[in-house]
Amino acid sequence: MRRKARRLKKPFPPVAPIPDVGLTLFEVDWHKAYELARRGVIETIATGARGRLGLVHATARKLGIDPNS
Repeated sequence: MRRKARRLKKPFPPVAPIPDVGLTLFEVDWHKAYELARRGVIETIATGARGRLGLVHATARKLGIDPNS
């Protein structure tokens, strides 16, 4: 069973699950968040054979958002 995405609180953590990044920065559901990650809109890092985490600070800076305030 899939966990519901949670909105991240500021200051943003450096990394977070892709659905959480999608909900916080783009207001999208988990499916659209993974699509954005595949397209490179959400920056990611590999964490094993199949796992990926979203780089919150890098993605926020790309959008012009200060991740620390």
